[in-house]
Amino acid sequence: MELKKYKLADIAKIEISGVDKKTIEGETPVRLCNFVDVYYNWAITKDKAKRFMIASAKQSEIDRFSIGKGMVAITKDSETKYDIGVATYIADNFDNVVLGYHCALITPNPTIVDGKYLNAFMHTQYIQKYFENNASGSGQRYTLSNDTISNIPVLLPPMEVQRTIGKLLADLDRKIELNRQINDNLEAMAKQLYNYWFV
Repeated sequence: MELKKYKLADIAKIEISGVDKKTIEGETPVRLCNFVDVYYNWAITKDKAKRFMIASAKQSEIDRFSIGKGMVAITKDSETKYDIGVATYIADNFDNVVLGYHCALITPNPTIVDGKYLNAFMHTQYIQKYFENNASGSGQRYTLSNDTISNIPVLLPPMEVQRTIGKLLADLDRKIELNRQINDNLEAMAKQLYNYWFV
């Protein structure tokens, strides 16, 4: 199968968020998709967004950093270089959900690259090595520069193959998430039974 190589900036729009966690009078209330939300989730869904913190943002920030279906977000800077470049897929459309700072929002050109595939590709060892080798900073904080993000080398198969790969991995992630919820529920039930009988 032939893979075509692109720079990320040639196949997607990239925005670096600066929206902080503050609530400022006169700004619009929003739910904030933070670094940890991106870091710990393969995909951001409406169900997950219900638990996002409330903050505020200017209209210009809402226009630039509102998340929507098909986009990908990545962590941009952190205390260790292994925590940067972690991606998540935006699986739904949202009202008033904005990407927070220390993250970058990537809007793929849908005629060239599938968002689910791009998210999966960002999790490969190939790209993680790229981030580790190109992270700037030392000691206290590491970051990905705008140039480093723009120049991410993306390998693309034909669109049909991208969609198949993206869907397969997204389905697996949903199954893992469902199993995690089942385990959490079973653990809660076990604690309840223990407390009922022995406490």
